[in-house]
Amino acid sequence: MLSQLLIVDALKNPPVATLLIAGLAILVNILTSLVRKRFTNIERSRRTQKEVKEFNSDLRNAIMSKDKAKEEKLRKKQKSINEMQMKMFSENMRASIIFMLPFFAVWGILTGYFGYEVIMAYSPLDLPLLGGSGIIFSKELNFFWWYFLSSMTFNGVLSKILGTGMTI
Repeated sequence: MLSQLLIVDALKNPPVATLLIAGLAILVNILTSLVRKRFTNIERSRRTQKEVKEFNSDLRNAIMSKDKAKEEKLRKKQKSINEMQMKMFSENMRASIIFMLPFFAVWGILTGYFGYEVIMAYSPLDLPLLGGSGIIFSKELNFFWWYFLSSMTFNGVLSKILGTGMTI
């Protein structure tokens, strides 16, 4: 009984909790990437994103150079560009919703277990964090902030490795 209590206590404190939450962030990012890969056409999204970026650049240049003929031509194309963007958005949103529902259930369980007061990790620098009384500077990271920073850190790397990044 005492050994079980010690294990449960160890799971809530650094360094075990720090590694556990970082591992959870990695797992969630991998699952997110796999869901995205399964439910979206990533190549089409990249092509659409590239085309939209080029269109916006062309339109901006036409407006800046006061080329009314080119601007009018581009404005006529804008409806199809907006439709492409909406299709890409709805595809990405569907993948997000599929993943988010189970994630919120797991998040509720984890915040019930860890709470928001337990310190999960320590930063070498004071970080500006949003707290109950506004922005605070702290080296101590609770469950929410440690998960958030871990997730942001691993997201870019894992999406690059798994080929689900949207960078064009």
